Amino acid sequence: MKIELLDLKFTSDYFYIEQKSIVEKLTFNNRTFYSKFEKFKTPLNPTLLTQHFKHEITLAVSLVENSCVNYMVIEYQQKDWNAFYSLIKHLLKSLNIQNFQAYQNSAKEHFQVFIPTNDTSLELVYKEVENIQHLLELKSKKSYKIYPNKNLPKNLNIITLPTKKA
Repeated sequence: MKIELLDLKFTSDYFYIEQKSIVEKLTFNNRTFYSKFEKFKTPLNPTLLTQHFKHEITLAVSLVENSCVNYMVIEYQQKDWNAFYSLIKHLLKSLNIQNFQAYQNSAKEHFQVFIPTNDTSLELVYKEVENIQHLLELKSKKSYKIYPNKNLPKNLNIITLPTKKA
C-alpha cells in the first residue's frame, strides 16, 4: 500500500507505533537491541496519521522493503538544527545530490533529511551511506544518525514520520 505524507511516498503494508515501554528484544551481530516500536501488520489509515500530526502517537515506517530502499535519512536531534542543515546542504551539493527534502517532528525535536533513492538495492545504499557518514565525521560532531544502517537489523531500520516541512 502507498503512503503519501507531505512530499514523501512510502510503500508498506505495515507500520510501527512507539510505545512507552520496550516491545521487542533482538540480538544482531553479537549485540542486543531494544525497540519501543510495535509493528502492526495492517495498512496505515488516515485516523492514525491525524493522531500522529496532533502528537498523540508516534508513527514510523520501515526504510527497507524487499531488500530495496526508497530513502536515505539523516536524522539530527539538537536544537541547533539550522546550522546542521546548512552543513548537510553543502555536503550533499558536493556529492552532486540535488534532490532531498528536510522535515521536522516538532514534538520530538527531530530534524530529518530524506534523500530519495528510488528502489535502490540495499548494498548500494549502504555504500552511499558510508560515504556520507565519512564526510560528515570530518565536519561535524557525532550527534546525527544515518539510515539505513547496516549495523542494525533490517526490521530496526525504521524512521519516524515527520510532522512538518523544515
